[in-house]
Amino acid sequence: MKHILIIEDDEQIQNFLHSILVDMNQNFYIHISPSAGQALKISNTYDISLFIIDIQLTDYKGTDLANELRDLQKYKYTPMIFATAIATEELRAYREIKCYDYLVKPFTKEEVKTSVLNVLDYLHTIKIDVPTVRIEQKGFIFEYQLQDIVYIESFGKKMVIHMKNPDGDLIQEDIAGYSLKSILDLLKNGPFQQCHKSYIINTDFIERIVKAKSTLSLRGTSISLPIGNKYRDVIMGTD
Repeated sequence: MKHILIIEDDEQIQNFLHSILVDMNQNFYIHISPSAGQALKISNTYDISLFIIDIQLTDYKGTDLANELRDLQKYKYTPMIFATAIATEELRAYREIKCYDYLVKPFTKEEVKTSVLNVLDYLHTIKIDVPTVRIEQKGFIFEYQLQDIVYIESFGKKMVIHMKNPDGDLIQEDIAGYSLKSILDLLKNGPFQQCHKSYIINTDFIERIVKAKSTLSLRGTSISLPIGNKYRDVIMGTD
């Protein structure tokens, strides 16, 4: 299922875009955000396949939001369609942000459908390499996308991988036969850091670090993880 995020503060346009996507009868999960702040939270929770962004948001410029999204590794190449009534913003969007297309307000239903269908064709024909880690278990090889792994927990000779599923929910898988150090070696090309003798975290998910308590919280989780003295300086540098 593809997740589409509409970022638009005009409720009438929100409803218009939503109805068009529903009428297309595709396998979409549609999110709507009226603000940049909420849009970032949704983007961090789900894997968005297409952004439709109003350039002039009430709380933020849509182009500034797009730049923030582009700074996230998983959205470096994700298609973006801009909705704009300002002609001067169009060229900047193409050159600097690499948006896929733009819709000039007031746009029609057919214009929206054509633009979205073009994005779907693009997604079907291009394959973006997503970094993965391969882990062997009892003669089978399991492959996990690095961007989905939130943290890894050690229980002696058993490890638990906590990761997001396509709907953004946190799930876990048990693995055996690896030490935390050997797992960290496998993850060396990703944004991972050991924060404690029992934990490896994906630093892209750090939501808050409480220095006084030597703990951190990760986006999408409800627990606080400890920061060991050995790892304190490195972890504090990611704040």
